[in-house]
Amino acid sequence: MNLSNLPIFKRDINEDVVIPRSYYENSDIKDILPFKLTGKIFLDDNQDYVLELKADLILKLEDCYTLDLVSYPISIDISEKIVSDNEILGEFIKNEQNTLDIIGILWENIVLEVPISFSVSEFKEEFHDGWEVVREKKEKIDPRWAILLDEKEKE
Repeated sequence: MNLSNLPIFKRDINEDVVIPRSYYENSDIKDILPFKLTGKIFLDDNQDYVLELKADLILKLEDCYTLDLVSYPISIDISEKIVSDNEILGEFIKNEQNTLDIIGILWENIVLEVPISFSVSEFKEEFHDGWEVVREKKEKIDPRWAILLDEKEKE
């Protein structure tokens, strides 16, 4: 057993979380439903905080075809070491209160999960207004240049 990896301090996390609307009011996210956050935070032997979190949550997004609000479930697993001389530590930990602002860390990970477009519509084809996907045509090569291209491919 490696004793250097034993935590000095450990705190289990099992919280109900509500992301403030101010975080997502200027984004494509229309709402984030309250969710359960589980995990732990501990202080390792190097006096670094290690944060391990898991959250399953539902984002409300607009369907890219119908603009209806639809549910988009995501699952976030966070495993982050917050080193004592790291700038992240100063951003999320307020030393005078000995607290850790997990909402900021969660928000950074939620943003990474938001798709560019999302649809649950079964009739996607009818929203294209006659547009269709065409495969790229392979261009014919002028025979005068074919010799040069063959030489280039040999390199």
